[in-house]
Amino acid sequence: MQEFQTTEKRGRGRPAKQHLNLTTVPSIIDFSGVEELSKLDIDPRMMDTMVSGLRVDELLSHEKGIPCATNIMCIGDPGVGKTTVLLDLLASIQLRGRKCLFISGEMGKKQMFKYTERFPQFGLIKTLFMSDYLNYNTKDVVEQSLDMGFDLVLVDSAAEVVEGVRDDNGWDRKMAESWLVDVCTKNNKGENKENKYTSFLLIQQVTKSGVFVGSNKLKHMMDAMMEMRRDKDGGTFMNFMKNRNGLVDCKLSYDLGSKKIVYGAITRIEEEAE
Repeated sequence: MQEFQTTEKRGRGRPAKQHLNLTTVPSIIDFSGVEELSKLDIDPRMMDTMVSGLRVDELLSHEKGIPCATNIMCIGDPGVGKTTVLLDLLASIQLRGRKCLFISGEMGKKQMFKYTERFPQFGLIKTLFMSDYLNYNTKDVVEQSLDMGFDLVLVDSAAEVVEGVRDDNGWDRKMAESWLVDVCTKNNKGENKENKYTSFLLIQQVTKSGVFVGSNKLKHMMDAMMEMRRDKDGGTFMNFMKNRNGLVDCKLSYDLGSKKIVYGAITRIEEEAE
């Protein structure tokens, strides 16, 4: 029942203020899922780690690899090699027997063909080109492709997917980002045809000043936030601003070679500042 009350008299044509009193019925909530941590029933496969054999494994987690059911956001300067580095990570993990998918929202087939000429290992990666499905709802394309079940999925970029979902469904950004969080969480839980506890690598855009583009909810739901930057000498490095599974305040330098990525040593950031 809604009840409106006028609390002020009109004065000089100004509309009277109204207070809206809403009587709501509280939801009936099932709290059966609240239990002691020692009684949690976790599938051992969810605790597995995907190893690439690359130096970056040491930075990703204490177990040296990407934990299953984990979401990692990667941001960075334009041209710093985000897509190249993460595709190399994806390909290396796939070569070790994992089922991987690359969702390309920015690059088309011609651009990716050039990539495979430079980095032949990329040619093994199953790739979903969003440009091939413009006549379909982006939401349906992403949901149905993920439902096939993958161990690791790289999305380039999260912003392109969110914009596509917004346009196709008439949603605002907040609603589209909430959907992205939900679809990642669903597959983290193994809710797909192959019961894969999917991990996600999501490339996200930044502003001209290098600030993360997206809501706090999107940021907070990530298990790790990686940034890839250029240092004062023009070199490139990656580090984690947030990492529930591994190292923070450490940086790993890398160089995009003609055929492969060359990694340097992992150093603590505060040590360099001294």
